[in-house]
Amino acid sequence: MKKLLLTSLIIFLGSCSNDDFDNSDVSLISKETDNKDKSSDLKKANASEKNFKEVPAGNYILLVPAKIKENVISVLKEQISRSELKNYQKSNSDLDTISSDQDPVGTLLIIADESTLGSSLKLDVKGYIVNLSNLRGQQYHIVDDFIIQYEISKRQDSALLTNEKETILSISSISEAVLFSEKGRKDRDWETSTTSKRNGY
Repeated sequence: MKKLLLTSLIIFLGSCSNDDFDNSDVSLISKETDNKDKSSDLKKANASEKNFKEVPAGNYILLVPAKIKENVISVLKEQISRSELKNYQKSNSDLDTISSDQDPVGTLLIIADESTLGSSLKLDVKGYIVNLSNLRGQQYHIVDDFIIQYEISKRQDSALLTNEKETILSISSISEAVLFSEKGRKDRDWETSTTSKRNGY
């Protein structure tokens, strides 16, 4: 009887310890999976941060594609300097952040508002931005013709000063980059486009 009791106790303890080992293996695996998930999320976050850069514009911090950051800063150069940019980044918790990835039109309207253009030119540029955004989803040649016609009209406008033309054409270029980002360019014609590679004004 004692042997039977002892054998039962050994079997019972053995089965408990196996369950513990199995459970510990499962918890180890789940911890490893969680860690992998967290690190992959972190990598994704870092990648998206690299693709977008902060640019201060009035009461906002704009997140714009890294490749057009300098172009945006040049449009806003009269409003901000490099030293002010550092100050904005220190206190950016007090400012509203707008991502051009999620609100492209809003971002572009802020850029136009914060530019050094006069009120009537700001309204003109804002109208252009809204009309251009309405062309999203259209074929490439329609969008390209619209951009070219607008830019030609500004280049030929003798009432505009050189710096006004430069600012308007820069905003037009920024608008094209923001509204028609690479991921949104499904038409193959976009790949061979030279519109976004204009040399000078």
